[in-house]
Amino acid sequence: MLRVLARQRPDVTVRVVLDKAHNPAITQMLDALNPEIARTVIDAGQDGPSIVLAIQQATDAGALVALLVDRVHPGQPALPAPFLGQPAWFPAAPWLIASALKVPVVLAFGLYRGRNRYDLAFEVFSPGLTIERHNRSQRLAELVEAYARRLEHHVRSAPYNWFNFYDFWQTDDPTENHLRGAAGLPVRHRADQRRSA
Repeated sequence: MLRVLARQRPDVTVRVVLDKAHNPAITQMLDALNPEIARTVIDAGQDGPSIVLAIQQATDAGALVALLVDRVHPGQPALPAPFLGQPAWFPAAPWLIASALKVPVVLAFGLYRGRNRYDLAFEVFSPGLTIERHNRSQRLAELVEAYARRLEHHVRSAPYNWFNFYDFWQTDDPTENHLRGAAGLPVRHRADQRRSA
């Protein structure tokens, strides 16, 4: 999708937030598809303030910043939301970053429809998020639940497209602790959240 966008709209700069160490195969694929995009990856392996600063610099320069928001990585603040009939955990950081930077949020879904056909769906999620301190927990929960509803909608429309390598709904893992993270949010710590399909 990024390669198509880059070719059709050379005036739009796309910056991808990606943990290079955790996703070497995706990094290699981006390099093969479009070396310019690979060179402009914002490494999610940095500390939190560095990532936010890099995203701010990119958006201030007019770039579109793309990141995955459907999975929680170890140590990230997270919130549960109903998803396909069960509570599932979703990251809180993307919504906090969007609010702090006052940037619009657009959801993007790429749906494989068979042979060489894909449907790309772009949805304006918010023209600009506001999360105030006095109702932070409630507002974050609302945002995460709204996102989970949109993800569920597209997963149901193309169930075999949603590649996911860990169990969203597993809550009885004995290696898991629920601690308090940024803004008093629960943090999921697991020995390993990656699962093979």
